[in-house]
Amino acid sequence: MPRRGFTLKLRPLEVLPEDKLDRIHQAALTVLRETGVRLESAWAVDFLAGHGCRVDRERLRVRFPPELVEACLAQTAKSFVCRAPDPANDLLMGGNTIYFSNSAGMETVDLETFEPRPPTKAEFADCVRVMDYLPTIDQLGCYPYFGYAGLEPLMGIPEGVVINMQCSSKHQAACCSNDCELFTIQMAQAVGHELTGTITSTSPLTWNESAINAARRMVEAGFPICTVDGTLGGGTGPATVPGWIVVSNAEHLAMLVLIQLLHPGHRLVIGHFALAMNMATGAPAFGSISSSLNNVAFNQVWRRYGLPVGNGSPGYTSAKKMDFQAGYEKAMGALLSALSGGNSILLHLGVSSEMSAHPAQAILDHDIAGMVGRFIEGEELTDETLALDLILQVGPVPGQYLAETHTSRWWRKEQYLPIAADRQAYPVWLTSGKKGALDRARERLDEILAKHHPKPLSESQEADLARILAEAREYYRTRA
Repeated sequence: MPRRGFTLKLRPLEVLPEDKLDRIHQAALTVLRETGVRLESAWAVDFLAGHGCRVDRERLRVRFPPELVEACLAQTAKSFVCRAPDPANDLLMGGNTIYFSNSAGMETVDLETFEPRPPTKAEFADCVRVMDYLPTIDQLGCYPYFGYAGLEPLMGIPEGVVINMQCSSKHQAACCSNDCELFTIQMAQAVGHELTGTITSTSPLTWNESAINAARRMVEAGFPICTVDGTLGGGTGPATVPGWIVVSNAEHLAMLVLIQLLHPGHRLVIGHFALAMNMATGAPAFGSISSSLNNVAFNQVWRRYGLPVGNGSPGYTSAKKMDFQAGYEKAMGALLSALSGGNSILLHLGVSSEMSAHPAQAILDHDIAGMVGRFIEGEELTDETLALDLILQVGPVPGQYLAETHTSRWWRKEQYLPIAADRQAYPVWLTSGKKGALDRARERLDEILAKHHPKPLSESQEADLARILAEAREYYRTRA
């Protein structure tokens, strides 16, 4: 059985009138037909030309017939399993199932000063162990950190994939850049794992050669793919949410066509990383309500298509510390994405924008994920939950429900119990150290690292990974 995750049992949140959704779809088809998408790969341009697309080989521009886009949409898998090292951690992507994953940071932070610094390799591994432990993290994202101290940047992805394999039995996504999938695919095959290959568009309306080649390699390996757009509202896309989504959709649909023509029915997750531009600075506005509004509208469109969809922006904030701002920005983003049916939501770990991350933040985010999950699963109404017989039996004062079997059977199901938030009575808090949520998260972090030790890989698997890493180092050394 796949991981349970959470199930959206409420009516999905919608912000666009149902009868207007087709306008977004038709607008994206118009962009694909009239303007087209730049595909920076000669083989991809030639391949699509052979399937009825109009191409401009000099400008690497491909224009897609609407009927081809519609046909490829129709044949894309609506739900599928992503396999994990431990079958209990397999993911069933699609439908109303919602999984949480982690965001990332360039560096870790000092929890006293919040100054960033590169993590050590041991801290990288400890971070993955914490993510393996937390039950609300269903899959590992592409990175916890973008490398560690002393590591050559080009080796960041291959080395990180190995640490994920050594320290977790959960399914992992793996970013594809600079041909790293030549090695990460081999790693997965050597240890019997499966990766979700993550490729990112270059907005507006462009896929670079690295992403295109990675898509073909993932298709050939039989691994699922997550396409991610990074359209910046007001920068690389229109400032208005509908127009912003049209650009994002056109990018996704272009790659969807290529992937489905390579292998009909191939497993595909549509990843959306919605960020508006901060017009005062030109930087992405992490944690903005515009991102959440965009995610809800985007999810509504792709639920109509019936394809699994993921949201990346809830895991990133503009806050610089693990503070009130970080909490409300993450909670708002995660709740709205979940209510609108995002199947995969990045949440845990990231501290500030894409610059910093820390496992203590992941523990705080675990509480957010648990509360969001409890809410979206709603309430069931049965004779047992209505409890009418019990109410009639207990009656008025001095009746009470604390000692009733019904209470002991149901209270843990009805209430979510956080692991970092303070729920003590105020007088107890005053006399027990006056600890805040971050204090408690740090204590939980120490407890997890002391007791949680994932099952190690076999000696032969470790040897295979070491061999492939050596090949990757030599490959990038000769390219430098």
